Amino acid sequence: MDLSSIWIFEYLGIISSILIVLAILLLLTAIVLGYYLLKKNKILFPKLSLYITNNFYSILLRMFLLIGTEDTFYNVASDFYNKYYCEEFKKAKNKVLILPHCLRDLKCPGKLGPDGVECIFCGKCPIGKIINVAEENGYKTYVVPGSTFLKRVLKEKRPDGVFAVACHNDMFHGMNSLSRKNIPIQGQLLMKDGCISTLVDVEELISRLKNEPC
Repeated sequence: MDLSSIWIFEYLGIISSILIVLAILLLLTAIVLGYYLLKKNKILFPKLSLYITNNFYSILLRMFLLIGTEDTFYNVASDFYNKYYCEEFKKAKNKVLILPHCLRDLKCPGKLGPDGVECIFCGKCPIGKIINVAEENGYKTYVVPGSTFLKRVLKEKRPDGVFAVACHNDMFHGMNSLSRKNIPIQGQLLMKDGCISTLVDVEELISRLKNEPC
């Protein structure tokens, strides 16, 4: 290989490196701009943003980790889904509310049945209160112990709108899965997670169920 060939390969390598760096900077700029607009209740290129979030979230997460944390990414992405599906969710007629079983009291007397944990409204946790408000406002509520159970509920009940309460990780992956099935979704993150004795902002959740979900 002569010197001219070596020089050409080195030149192409430099050009490729520059293009990669520029692409990364462009994507980071788009992420920051998109996040800023999201906080202003605006979505940058909605359909394109939905397609990328639905199908390439692993790449987005890697890019986001350069400027934030994993939980922050899940938070921003969940906020995006909330805003994107807001109007479609309001039109849903067969809505379900999905609550995580970890909201229960440690001494919860409720038993696991075909439709999830069956609340007996003992008052030891906020689930009974939430269920009452939800059903008064047209939601069917399910307290589910895991994703497999949730999949069965969704398959059997076939809702046209899903409101879920979950931790950062579960919320994003659940919303992502439902979005790829074209099911309008709304979500509220837990204030405290950890899979046991978790907490949700009950008053905010009840307000969303009664008034505007998004």
